[in-house]
Amino acid sequence: MDDVGATTVGALLGALRRGGAAAARERLAFAGDALEGGGRAQLRAAVAGELAASLGPADEGVARWLLRQEIAAQQARGSGASEALLTLVAAVARYGRPDDALLIWRAREATPETRAAVDVEQMARADLTSTRATLARLAASADAQEAEAARRALDWLEEGAAVGALGDLPGYFLWADERFGLAVSGPT
Repeated sequence: MDDVGATTVGALLGALRRGGAAAARERLAFAGDALEGGGRAQLRAAVAGELAASLGPADEGVARWLLRQEIAAQQARGSGASEALLTLVAAVARYGRPDDALLIWRAREATPETRAAVDVEQMARADLTSTRATLARLAASADAQEAEAARRALDWLEEGAAVGALGDLPGYFLWADERFGLAVSGPT
């Protein structure tokens, strides 16, 4: 990336970190076009990479928002598993919040390729007991779509546990942090 591009990426991430200036969100948000002209997808990917390289405690909301945008873009394209999506899944998971389990599930379900690329271990980064309880609570939701998604996410988590995918979570997390370029500054 050239100096101008790096400056733009840094400025956009800075604006998002300061509360999501409308102009920054507008430049990065998925706009409903599967082709995402104007380099929007590339810019979002660069910002995601920059975020991962300097992830801090205050970045949770930024990581979640960017992941939602990337999920929408992947769904619109109907195929592929972008590096940005996988990086943002790892970034969101890094915070270890059981409430993020459904967001990680939605990232997994975005395309056939994401179903193969998103690891169940990412959902397990939060305390397993709390994640199971959160998904079970959501599975009892009055919102039929949310309830179904939560049931399927819980099934995926249990299948992962049954086949031993959760057997070496500390080793997996070290690998994932390195693989996705997560550099954490402060507790997450």
